[in-house]
Amino acid sequence: MTGMRTERGAMVARAVLAAALATALASAPARAQVAGGAGGAPTRADTAQAIFRRAQRLVVDGQGAEGRALVDSMLNAAEPRSAAEAEALYWRATLAENWDAAQRDYLRIMLEHDRSPRAGDAMLRLAQGEAARGDREAAVRYLERLAREAPDSPARAEGALWHGRLLLERGSRDPGCRVLRAGRGLVTPGSVEMENQYDYLLRACPDTAAVASAAPAPPAREPAREPAREPVREPVREPAPARDSAPARDSAPATRPAASGAPLWSVQVAALSTRAEAASVVEKLRARGYDARIDGTAAPFRVRFGKFPTRAAAVAALDRYKAREKGAGFLVEVPRE
Repeated sequence: MTGMRTERGAMVARAVLAAALATALASAPARAQVAGGAGGAPTRADTAQAIFRRAQRLVVDGQGAEGRALVDSMLNAAEPRSAAEAEALYWRATLAENWDAAQRDYLRIMLEHDRSPRAGDAMLRLAQGEAARGDREAAVRYLERLAREAPDSPARAEGALWHGRLLLERGSRDPGCRVLRAGRGLVTPGSVEMENQYDYLLRACPDTAAVASAAPAPPAREPAREPAREPVREPVREPAPARDSAPARDSAPATRPAASGAPLWSVQVAALSTRAEAASVVEKLRARGYDARIDGTAAPFRVRFGKFPTRAAAVAALDRYKAREKGAGFLVEVPRE
């Protein structure tokens, strides 16, 4: 039983690690630049970020013990309750070997460093970890706390995306749509990947500009066309043979393959800052039988698998992936080649 818990904890840690590594790697240069002294001279914060990035590379390259030991040395040197301690705790959690260890450090940041810029990041990672373990209610509580206690955190945009998605998945459409509409305005301009994720989810929310821009023919308009079809069919359905043939005509579009120009559907499981990280994830997925690939020629490098002709087929594949890998993912439309 202990072995099963350890393995499950490691799987959860890997799921959160993929997201945390991407965020940490993307934000590290910016943090270092802000911390730079006059004339661009390296500061203590610059040096610390360089050490953390070195530890990250060691972990990604399979030298986890060495990378974690490097972070431990930084944590031991930090003053208690200082910004340096919060940063070291965040990196130790990000590079943790299992979820139990990561969770302890994220909770320490949230509780002991609630004024730290990393507090919002920690709440987001805790929510993602609970979602990966299947506890959606606990995940929602962390995301609500993120919105309430760290409204200015850079993690708010990603947190609102997760929050809205979880609410939609449990059937709470109106609250989920409100969260998504508010979160869409928090996305940093130029964050194309996150914008696409928001626009995809907002298709389930009627009467928004995002719905209209994301889909030329939104599902909300389809019922309005039904009355226009009825007068055309009525005279044909009067004879018995015509009534027998009508259902076949109505069901044909649902079973007919998508038009040659129609987009396909894929499952996206990660968006990473470097191609090397994305290639590593792709290799692991392929070893487990997924036709994984990297989409994109610049960061973020998106890891996706499958090109399904219908959304229903993609949903089934995503459900199988979640059940088998205990990981997170979502659907995206991809063009036909």
